[in-house]
Parts: sequence; C-alpha cells; structure tokens
Amino acid sequence: MTRLQQARAAVFVAFAIQGLTFASLITRLESIATKLDLSAGDVFVVLGVTTAVGAVGSVVAGHLATRIGSAASLSIMLAGASLAAVVPAFAPSMATLLALIGFYGFFLGGVDASMNMQGTATQDAYARPLMNGFHAMWSAAAVLGAVYATVTIALGVPLGLDMIPIAIVGLVANAGTFRLLLPPEAVDAVEERTSSTDAPRPRLPWLPLLLVAVPTFAMWFIDSAASAWGGIYVVDGLGAVAAAGPAIYAGYQLVLLAVRLPGDRLVARFGPERVIRTGGIVGVGALVLIVAAPHWVVAAVGFAILGGSLAMVPPQSFVAAAHISPDNAEEAIARVNLANYAGYLAAASLIAAVAEIFGERSMFVIPLAVCVLIPLMARRFATRPAPQTVKSL
Repeated sequence: MTRLQQARAAVFVAFAIQGLTFASLITRLESIATKLDLSAGDVFVVLGVTTAVGAVGSVVAGHLATRIGSAASLSIMLAGASLAAVVPAFAPSMATLLALIGFYGFFLGGVDASMNMQGTATQDAYARPLMNGFHAMWSAAAVLGAVYATVTIALGVPLGLDMIPIAIVGLVANAGTFRLLLPPEAVDAVEERTSSTDAPRPRLPWLPLLLVAVPTFAMWFIDSAASAWGGIYVVDGLGAVAAAGPAIYAGYQLVLLAVRLPGDRLVARFGPERVIRTGGIVGVGALVLIVAAPHWVVAAVGFAILGGSLAMVPPQSFVAAAHISPDNAEEAIARVNLANYAGYLAAASLIAAVAEIFGERSMFVIPLAVCVLIPLMARRFATRPAPQTVKSL
C-alpha cells in the first residue's frame, strides 16, 4: 500500500469514528429527554449549547491545523469526542447535561473541520473525487450507531453504559491510524501553496465563502431537523413507539449512504452543480411527504428519501470551500463548517418554537421552506479541477 493509499484509509477511519460516535449519542436524545423530563424548549437549549460550542471547536481546529497540521488536530479532537460522548447520558440534571453536552460539542466541531481538511487534501492528491466516499463511510458508521442504539434501548441497557464500547472502538482506531494521515508538508504540497514561510498568505475572500455557506446552512438545518427532531416527531407527533425514533434515523442515514456510495462517480460524470440541484428538488418533495404524513410509517419513507436527497451537499461544500483559496484551505473549510452549527442552532430554536406553539405535527414546515435554497443555489458548488497528484506521496 502506498503512502497516499494509507492516508486515504486513515481518513476513512476518521469519518467512521465520527459517524459512529455521533449517531450513537444523538439517537439517545429522546431517551435522555424522557429521563430528565425535558420539554421541547429544554431540548432546544441542549442542542443550542452543543452547536454553539461546536462552532468554537471548529474555529479552534482551523487555527490548530495551521500550526500543528490537520492530522494532529484531527487526532486530538477525535480522542476528545470519543471520551466526551460517554458522559451526557449520566447527567442527573439539566444543568449538568448542558455542561457535559457542551464538552462533547467542542470536540464534535473540531473533528468535523479537521477530518474534512484531511479528506479534501487527500482527494486533491488523488486528482479525482473522493469526498463522497469519505462521507459515505460516515453514513455507514452512523447507520451502525443508530442500529446499535435501537437494539440497546429495546434491551433496556442503561444509558451511558451503552456508550462505553463506542468510546473504546473510537480511541483504539484513532491511535492505530494517526500516523497514516497526511503530514503538514504533504498537505501544503497538494494544495499548491506558493507563499513562503516569511510572506503572509493571501487574505481569505469572505463573499465566495458566504455564498457556499448559504446552501450548506440549508442542508444542515434540515439534517438537524431530521437527526435531532425526527424521533420526537414520529413518537410524540405521530404516536410511534419509542424504539421507532432511532430506527427513523437509521433509515435516513441508510438511504443517504446508498446515494453517497456511487456519489464520486456521479460527480465525475454530471458535475457537482447538477447533482446538488437534483438532490435539492427531491428533498423538497420528501419534506412535503413528511409534513403531510398521516402515519409514522409514511413519515419514515419521507425521512429515508430526504437522507438520499441531502447526501451530496456536505462533501461538495468542503471541496468548494477549499478550492476558493488553496493557500487558506484549512481556514476556509473551518469557516464554511460554521454553517453546520448555524444550521443546527437555527433549526433547534425554530423547531422548538413551532413545537411549543403549534404542536409536534408542525415541526417540519420550516425545513420544507428552507430546502428550496439548495436547488436555487446549486451553482455555488461548481469547483475548479483538482491539482495533479503530488509525486512524493
């Protein structure tokens, strides 16, 4: 296996750890809310703290990557996320839960930014699309995490204890693959940086980043609604049994995975703009189905279709961000990643407000309106061709 192939494998592992850990925790939100008797407003506060601190973690990861490299930043953040994911379920009160979930949120944001820095650099070194494959690994691991949560909840495994095996897997896998990631000098070479160590890098342009961030925000707004509120919607709004919540998320991620698996070939053939626009149109239809669903099974079908429609947005947004300014690729990715947390925070607040005022059945009306932004702004995902592979790798 070549050095570049080893780096690609290590990035796959990083995405898998993040997907497994996140899904294993987020699908327990309904159980944690029941344990602490949280209202929709309380759930909003929990999600708000997680996303706000996650944004801080993303920015910190961007600064770390420019100093110690994205490989080291990724490894540190992954280890922290694996450890921090265990503790929220042990929280005895709302106040403690906020502190513990915020601790996890910081590392969650750091991992999101760092792993996409490594993924984009690895894709450019290969000179062909790879990011959809990396995100497909995230989705596969997320499906596994959701299934694991469904089984452990159905078996009555105590909250918190069921997260310990997930943490051990993450720590061991991270330790075994850290040295295989692209080192700072290889990332710089792949991104074709021309500025010397003594000269300042060109300034990062804000407007192009903002225009990429808007449809990215829309995607994460909808993803937040599906992942954090989908279970609550089908259980409290449509009368499903408690175990259906994680199962909804598993179906959402399963179809998302099925679309991402051939995603790199689709992007290579049709281009990112056309792929994103088509997915956005399908997403609007899926949300109509969810909003109008007369039964939770119909909503489950809608969530599954929705997962497939959104599948291509995150990987292509990071590629587009990195290619806006290759000399500042790490910071560009970290800043566009803030749209992730802005979307989650906005969804948490607006959906909680809608649920409190109009009831759980109205939760997904706003995501339906937001989804229209994705096909309308799909052209922001058109990117330049990747540079040639660096021979030294």
